[in-house]
Amino acid sequence: MLAEAALGVLLLVLLFTLANRRPKGLPPGEWGWPVLGALMPVGVTMDEHVKTLRHKYGDIFTWRMGSRTMVFVNNFQLIKTAFNNPDLQERPDSFTLDSFSDFVKAGISNSNGVHWLNSRRFALRQLKDLGMGKSSLMEAMHYEAMCLVDDFKKHTGQPQPIPKSLNVAVLNIIWKLTADIRYDVDDPKTQKFQDMIIDVLEKSQGPSLIFDMCPWLVTICPPFVNKYLGVTSMLESYAKIKEFMLRVVKEHQASLDPEKPRDYIDFYLLEMEAQQSNPESTMSELDLWVHVADLFTAGSETTNHTLMWALMILAKYPDVQARVQREIDDVVARGTLPTLQDKPKLPYLEAVIHEVNRFVSLAPLGFTHSARTDTQLAGFTIPKGTMIIPNQEMCHKDPTYWEKPEEFYPEHFLDSEGKLSLRKENYLPFSIGRRVCPGESLARMQLYFFLSALLQNFTFSEPEGEPLDLQKDPSTLFLNYPKPLNVVITTRA
Repeated sequence: MLAEAALGVLLLVLLFTLANRRPKGLPPGEWGWPVLGALMPVGVTMDEHVKTLRHKYGDIFTWRMGSRTMVFVNNFQLIKTAFNNPDLQERPDSFTLDSFSDFVKAGISNSNGVHWLNSRRFALRQLKDLGMGKSSLMEAMHYEAMCLVDDFKKHTGQPQPIPKSLNVAVLNIIWKLTADIRYDVDDPKTQKFQDMIIDVLEKSQGPSLIFDMCPWLVTICPPFVNKYLGVTSMLESYAKIKEFMLRVVKEHQASLDPEKPRDYIDFYLLEMEAQQSNPESTMSELDLWVHVADLFTAGSETTNHTLMWALMILAKYPDVQARVQREIDDVVARGTLPTLQDKPKLPYLEAVIHEVNRFVSLAPLGFTHSARTDTQLAGFTIPKGTMIIPNQEMCHKDPTYWEKPEEFYPEHFLDSEGKLSLRKENYLPFSIGRRVCPGESLARMQLYFFLSALLQNFTFSEPEGEPLDLQKDPSTLFLNYPKPLNVVITTRA
């Protein structure tokens, strides 16, 4: 019996040793223990630990957490090389993301291979045809900007959070594109939908992430553990989004006029019908509602929080805010909101918008890619299935490229004559490569329309005795959201 027990222990040790063997050719980094990998130190945030590892191992390093191998790329050229490599453009299997679409790689952002190519081509074509440069969308943005100004007038004179109408304006532009509908700021439907998106994003960054790092736990965890880890609650939130989106799709199916398609959903339904006999088609009702959900979850909260950051930063830096307002006043008559035609005449405003994106780095570690096959990168071997994580914030704070990397300094995007100078290197708030954000142009336009309208009509300032703390909200793990702070809104004379 003792010999059998000893043999069993020996075999178990051998199994763990083989399972924990580090692949040859990986970048240097933290490998850690069998099963657990290299755990993050207690009391340290993920971005802080990544900075420590970068200082220790250089611009490309490995960090294994649980059973997942992650390779971090920490400078612009490495990120550009990696994300332009077709073999490093997959999305990894992820419990928290894949469960959103019933564990089918669907939609725009979380699909792979032919499915992703089809989805991206369709999305880019429709966003262009329905969006930028189209008079109907410009009119919609102008109208939302007017409604935004009207609502902000109700919130002047005392310290308070930035009004929710800001997010409603952003949501309404996406609703215009996807479903040709809009909601008033006080409509219970838009408030409910807004809450659902916030709820989904919060819960997808919760304790359930352990299943992303240790996928084998999914099959062995009992239901009470799922409930304790928030998985049950997360899946319930996903189901609410799915139900909401499917209801909108069903309404479009019932009212669809093939001769007069109205929006993204209509065009998708018509294309899906036309592709029925195509064996390579990846279109389906599930794929459609995930498309729409992607546009909202990726497009609304990011733009909304960037605008919130902008208003807080300008309240913190009144001299910058005053300069933007003088520029707008010199170009646009009071009582008339800035238009698209005014944009080239407002270089300082554009520089401020670009600098906000750089300064806050809303997605500091970007969106994760995965190796489709064993691939060479910077002289190292990246094994199939390895997660590739771009350290975008490191690029945005690189002192060898930015004059004042830790400060808010719009002059980063102006030349010596005060003209707009759009730098491409070391600036990637919308990522880079073939998976660059398809909604970049739309986001940039919303930032311009809404911020210019608000700054033309209001001044934002710190509450007396309450200096604004421009540190990210520690409750968000992967996104640099601002803390829920108060500002004072004052109507400009």
